[in-house]
Amino acid sequence: MLDLEKGKFPIIIKPNLGQPTLINLRDYRDKNGVFNTTITLNAIVITIPNYPTQKILEAFYSNIFIQPILKDDGAFSERRGEKIPLQPIQIEELEAFDFNDKNILEEENCIYWDIYNSLLEVEDVFGKRTELHKITFKIQNVNQIEQLIENSGREFILFDIVHDIPNMMKSKINYHSVAIYKKNWNDFNFIHATDFHIARRNDFIINFIKEKVKIKIKNRAKHPKKVMKIDDFILHRDFEFKKGFQEGRLDEIQYAKLNFNYSLRKLIIFINEQVLQNNLDFVLMTGDLIDYLNIARGNFQYENNFHVFLDIILGINRNLDVPPFLGQDDEFVNKKEILAPIFTTVGNHDYRSDHYGMRFGQIHNIFGMTSSDIKGYYDSKFFNYFTALRSRLKYLKDYFRYLNPNLNFKVKIGDSYNFIFLDTGEDSIADLHDLLKGGPSTKGIKEYQVDLLRAYIQLSHDEKIIIVMHTPPIAPNLSYLKQRKFAKRFKIKKKDLKWSYFYEENLKIYYETGRLDKILNMKYQTIMYNWGTLLKIFTGSDDTIRRKVDMVICGHTHTLKEYRLKEAKETDIINFGFWLFPIYIKIPCEMYTSNYSEKFDTFTDFEDLKIWFDVNKPFIFQTQATGPISAKSKFKPPGFRFFKVKKNQITNADIFSIFLK
Repeated sequence: MLDLEKGKFPIIIKPNLGQPTLINLRDYRDKNGVFNTTITLNAIVITIPNYPTQKILEAFYSNIFIQPILKDDGAFSERRGEKIPLQPIQIEELEAFDFNDKNILEEENCIYWDIYNSLLEVEDVFGKRTELHKITFKIQNVNQIEQLIENSGREFILFDIVHDIPNMMKSKINYHSVAIYKKNWNDFNFIHATDFHIARRNDFIINFIKEKVKIKIKNRAKHPKKVMKIDDFILHRDFEFKKGFQEGRLDEIQYAKLNFNYSLRKLIIFINEQVLQNNLDFVLMTGDLIDYLNIARGNFQYENNFHVFLDIILGINRNLDVPPFLGQDDEFVNKKEILAPIFTTVGNHDYRSDHYGMRFGQIHNIFGMTSSDIKGYYDSKFFNYFTALRSRLKYLKDYFRYLNPNLNFKVKIGDSYNFIFLDTGEDSIADLHDLLKGGPSTKGIKEYQVDLLRAYIQLSHDEKIIIVMHTPPIAPNLSYLKQRKFAKRFKIKKKDLKWSYFYEENLKIYYETGRLDKILNMKYQTIMYNWGTLLKIFTGSDDTIRRKVDMVICGHTHTLKEYRLKEAKETDIINFGFWLFPIYIKIPCEMYTSNYSEKFDTFTDFEDLKIWFDVNKPFIFQTQATGPISAKSKFKPPGFRFFKVKKNQITNADIFSIFLK
């Protein structure tokens, strides 16, 4: 991989894999089907200070291309088609500016402002390069691209941006950074997947367990009856993603000894099948992409776990499919390269430096393992719980380099939808109790992010807005004492208490309003800073922004929950502090819960669905983890959500999960 800290050559930092540019060829044709304008691609370039403009342009003349990804398997170079040249036609230096100047309220300025406040706050992400420029490239051979799409039978194709740097053996490649479509964006589908927790050791843990079972079988080979008593489930268990839940095998799934890396590999297979059927347009990945930064156990082929994540996405193996790197077992091999564009944001684990111990507390439960499964397993690095909790912005260096230069950004889809991505920050030590229990809140939204969010909403005008973030804006604390209280109130046994009892339609039987915030602390495992401001913005009760967003998509707690928010006419106060040190905060809006995704299917009239949605928005859809299992006894298997939009209206928020084969 090219060392991006060295050299003076300009580097394209946007678009990139986690924030690709989407181009729709239909937008450039006239009524007769003729291309009526030049198709261009804007890129943000970073250079060393005072690098001459002419030299920047020279660095991209005749050596910058886009290269199509035509298939998802086989040798990496054979998956790609011929390079298509780009021609630089305009360059502009991006200077620092006052964001509060209303005259600069443009989407591009918001993107730059975020880079100034995040990436450029970290030293040596790109060596001494600190100055930003925007270059506009003309895309050559558009008819050739259109023919590629026609021949593929798909509605879009992904492209890498390839920069053949003069006098360098390696090219600078921004993988999957451009997606070129030929479709009507009134209808589109996307997946929300979150909390992958990728780490190199995930493969080694499962390999360790498999080898233990194989040794047991070998040692008892002469005693068939003893062999039959060995639990060899790990050797043949496999799964796939399907809609809904495999209710009949929940107990097996709960102890399925999951490999989070394999879960992502399986998700890529599912995604590619949907892309080839023209049933999926893009994927949102909302944080905890990796479990922690530094490698805990494994070979030295990987510098850190962001590289492991990148290789799984790209279907690159680095000879991991040959001994001594776990061999030919399909579970440990990156066979498929993802064919859908992905948009990423980070979670609290992406900020973390070091690993946690597998035998610490009940941590093995999130892998679907028992304590005996991991007996004898050791990481090659010493586990220190305090370093495992260490979080810093600087640990995102390789995220900024290879995935996404922005922590906060906006993506326009078609004519009607705006996706606003918000970083919810690193772990917060303000609630140390929850952090030590493994259910932390995160620091939340900084002041500059509040300004950005308001600006993005203003720039969305009267179009639809979906907020994409890692940590949920609200989350309930259903403590042991609360469970006892409500079980008594609902006249059931505590073990029979279900979340559905708190649905607004059921809660009204016992509490007139059906409001959840009246009976539960909803500021649990959520953001610490600017919580009230954020919720007011979402509900349209902010002093500056007087319009509601449509939907919020999030993860973090590895659970499935759905809420709706409503502007509060009068604000209540709750005690958010500890028993001896009460801290009272205002509840900024009314909060309700139900199974709203199922209500989509109850409407037979499309206009009725639109009215119901607009009246009750904003909705919060919290998705379970793609990787870890919830450590709670009443769990739902890992998975993701599949959203469908028809005639510019969300019509489905379907849940997919692991099904054992």
